[in-house]
Amino acid sequence: MFSFSWPNHLSKHTEQHPRISDIHQSWWQLSFIQLSGFVSLPVLAGSVLILQNSNLASAILTLIVGNILLWLIRLGIVAMSCEGRKSTLDIAREYLGPFGALWIAILVLASAAEWFVVGTTMASNALCRLIHIDEGSVNQFIQIGVLIGIMSMLFCINGMKVLRYTATICFPILVIAFIGGICSDGFSIPQSTHDGISLSGLPIFLATNLGVTADFPTFFRHSQSLRSSFIALTAIQVISFCIGLGALFFGSTILPWLGMSDISALPDESLTTRSLLIILIFLSVICANICSIYSASVGWELVAPIFAGVKEYLILGLGMTIVFVLVADIFSLNTLGALFGCFLVNLSLVFVLAFLLRHYLHHDPKPYEQTTYQIAWLSASLLNTLQFFQVFAPQSPSLLAAFATIVLVIALSFSLHRLIYRYKQQRNHIAHDE
Repeated sequence: MFSFSWPNHLSKHTEQHPRISDIHQSWWQLSFIQLSGFVSLPVLAGSVLILQNSNLASAILTLIVGNILLWLIRLGIVAMSCEGRKSTLDIAREYLGPFGALWIAILVLASAAEWFVVGTTMASNALCRLIHIDEGSVNQFIQIGVLIGIMSMLFCINGMKVLRYTATICFPILVIAFIGGICSDGFSIPQSTHDGISLSGLPIFLATNLGVTADFPTFFRHSQSLRSSFIALTAIQVISFCIGLGALFFGSTILPWLGMSDISALPDESLTTRSLLIILIFLSVICANICSIYSASVGWELVAPIFAGVKEYLILGLGMTIVFVLVADIFSLNTLGALFGCFLVNLSLVFVLAFLLRHYLHHDPKPYEQTTYQIAWLSASLLNTLQFFQVFAPQSPSLLAAFATIVLVIALSFSLHRLIYRYKQQRNHIAHDE
């Protein structure tokens, strides 16, 4: 179904995307960028949440099945970016139309800013607890957050080039710190909270990991070949499984870092564990913030193209840091982040279904199809929003409810269009006979 090389017409990619100068990333560079940036934190959070709602055996089974499903979904989304080296917004423009692409651009900008602020907030809180500096009249939390924001901005000035180098250096260090943290904190089997084997945690795992999937094309368009993209995707899922498995035994240590419990629960008896956690948290948030800025730059170029280039990274990095300073000490963005996550998860589902339908129908999306995909995405997201605020509470998990809504809207729209088409044909035949 897919060839393992870029299509011939991609030799014109510089005309379509003149700013994509780096198109030779290997599979391991692609993997390092995602694992050190966007992927690891949702994997850690998802694993801890699964274990809280099941037992160890169920959690491991859920990780296996969940990573296989994620690999299949992400395979389709990465394949979508191969023709013309499309970013997330290019794909949105193709499948949701120009108006839909504008919605997605705003969503990408807002969600990237939310990821930046929430990640910086959690990291600053954890580092304040780990470093133990007597603040006095100095707000250590804000100072650390501003330092993280400025470093993230500076490291992203040259876009993908610096992001690749940063991820390549940081990822091996993060792996060592993660493994060292597990070993130094003491290896223990988590206590089972439920009997029996089940996959009840699968919707939780998919919901916490699908949100970042919609952004994969923005990064994978830099791949040197489709084969490299597929190998990178496979490596990401295998390593993600290992990270998730480690999180099952490391959960009590990383819970505060993930913002899931009181910050005082962080370990303070071991200097080694403390040092490794400082390295792990600081490098992770820097890599994640750089990815957020680069992701937001794609939406920024559509909303404000006049400031494209180095200026956009400076504006985005500085702007997100200012937002952190203004809101971090006042209110939490977790609710907003959960809603953005629902919108992005649904976007991933719509992308995959639209991609499959395009190949089944053997034509590019027509205007009525683009409108259908927009309505399906918005309908599923509205349903999830109502569920989140408990206005409407169906028995099925939000992910399944959203998927069913998307399928239903697409099926009804296509069926209605087919009926109208047949009706017009009959009218034309009758008029012709007369």
